[in-house]
Amino acid sequence: MGILDTTRTTIFALLGGVALVGFAADLSTVVAPDNARELHAYQTARPCTVAPSAPAECRWTDEFTVSDVHVVPESKRGERSAVLTSASGVRWITGFGHSGPVLEKLADGDRVVGTVWRGRLTEITGHGAAQETTRAPVNGSGPDILALVLASSGLVTIVVCGWRLRRGRATPEMEAAFVVAIGLLLLGLLSEVLLLILAEVLPWDVADHFWLFAAVFVAGAAGITIWQRRSFEAPPSLPGIPI
Repeated sequence: MGILDTTRTTIFALLGGVALVGFAADLSTVVAPDNARELHAYQTARPCTVAPSAPAECRWTDEFTVSDVHVVPESKRGERSAVLTSASGVRWITGFGHSGPVLEKLADGDRVVGTVWRGRLTEITGHGAAQETTRAPVNGSGPDILALVLASSGLVTIVVCGWRLRRGRATPEMEAAFVVAIGLLLLGLLSEVLLLILAEVLPWDVADHFWLFAAVFVAGAAGITIWQRRSFEAPPSLPGIPI
């Protein structure tokens, strides 16, 4: 028995589609703009004139002593971190998304210049290079990617379920379209996971390339649609055999 075979399960599927579109709208209208505003505030923040005693909108730079460095090759997953101790003795356990270009060159006792903004250590500078920490404002299209996936699957689900409720019974075309909706959701989530894994391996941040993801997603969606269209086409008839 398929999901579209009964009115009750079709309504549940319809509500699921509405929920997906709602989450997508929240990501694209709330989360993504908030990230963009935070990034703009960070990029335009002025240097602090004195050391802030509380999280501040200005950017404060100070010298830190490095210890407990953990580095793994870019081709492997694992902890990338270091403990940075300020002149006042405050210890900052700091994580990094990549091993380079600074972290992999550090050793215990080295000194780096760190940037503190809103109470977060966002960047370190040393050995002639700069590297952001995991506390730096997000500069990527993760919310937009997830919104694209959820909205695509949700809209197809809403259309198919509405079609089914109006028609009163499920047809092979409806079932195929519903499979496409589920396939879009799974394809999008798996593609994003794949890009996140690649971002751990490659030196450039693949996960932040929205158009690369969109190209993979659209190509996969076209493949799923063609596959489902062919799945319910009648096979060619065999030629008659004379008796």
